[in-house]
Amino acid sequence: MSAKALLFATSLLAAAVASAPAALAQAERDAKISFFMFAGSGSDVVPKEVIADYLKKNPKVGIDIVETTNAIIYPKMVTARRTTPDQPLVHCGFFNADTINRGDADDMWETLNKANIPNMANTLPSYARPEARGVPYQAMGIGLLYNTRVMKEPPTSWSVLWSPDSRGKIVTFDNDLRLVGLVSKLNGADEKNPDIGFKLLSENAKNFRALVDSNDALKNLVISGDAPIAPWFSSVSDVWIKEGSPVGFAVPKEGAIAFPIYMAIAKGVTPAQRAVCEDLLNELLTPDRAGRYALVTSSIPLVTNATLSKEQVENPILNPAIAKNAVQIDFAYIATVAADWRDRWAREIKLKMR
Repeated sequence: MSAKALLFATSLLAAAVASAPAALAQAERDAKISFFMFAGSGSDVVPKEVIADYLKKNPKVGIDIVETTNAIIYPKMVTARRTTPDQPLVHCGFFNADTINRGDADDMWETLNKANIPNMANTLPSYARPEARGVPYQAMGIGLLYNTRVMKEPPTSWSVLWSPDSRGKIVTFDNDLRLVGLVSKLNGADEKNPDIGFKLLSENAKNFRALVDSNDALKNLVISGDAPIAPWFSSVSDVWIKEGSPVGFAVPKEGAIAFPIYMAIAKGVTPAQRAVCEDLLNELLTPDRAGRYALVTSSIPLVTNATLSKEQVENPILNPAIAKNAVQIDFAYIATVAADWRDRWAREIKLKMR
């Protein structure tokens, strides 16, 4: 073979090798997956836009959308993993801080390949997950919702929770274990040493007018003024404020509690299914998509280069500074002791409210 012919053959071989990954990549987009997203409050808007655009470009892909809550879908995901580990009920989607950490204990999540999801590099490092078992996406800040008619000045500190001046003024969800961790951290301890948190909340249990189990119940008590203060989510507070409800949202001087949501890929996916999930997560992490998701859900983007509207920059409830300066609660640890903490909550707080 002449040198010229050898060079030509080598070039053909190189071209074939170079095209192989591209061909494989295209073949990997022939898959069926289920994608979980939160129901309501605008949480479906951006994911559905991303999925619709993706299906136009990848006609062989099938995506079933699952819309519900983590509380409903997660136990079903765990059951499916135990019975059919190679057939996940949900292949990828959104999971809140409680669920993502429970999933670590249940071995539910794939480690994400950052090379295939390059936009992961633009997320806040302080919210990164161990071994990249999920990627931070948005956050809500838990601060203090208050009735603006009853309270002439907004509360300024989390100490309102255990102040004797707050008798009968506070409403929160039953078993709000985040508060135990928070009070402990703000009084010289932490989640692994929660006694001071339980002690202060127990001694001031009469501060709680009610422990509720629904958003509407909490909203009604705050708006009526029966319980004018509530530890509550910035995103929901923003919606209620825009509705014209007589409420305000205060970020305590110690910082809001960070309550992030993550995106994750479930264990048991095939390589083809994983490739589709990686594509979707990477697109959702783009600046425009991340910023728009935050805007329509009144959330705070954990994507550092998210495109923000004027409202997001100027509205303190939506500004990324809340997430950057927030108090970080160890949700992973609390998940391991939740049963014990719920028992203590019932004995040491709930029984002493009256």
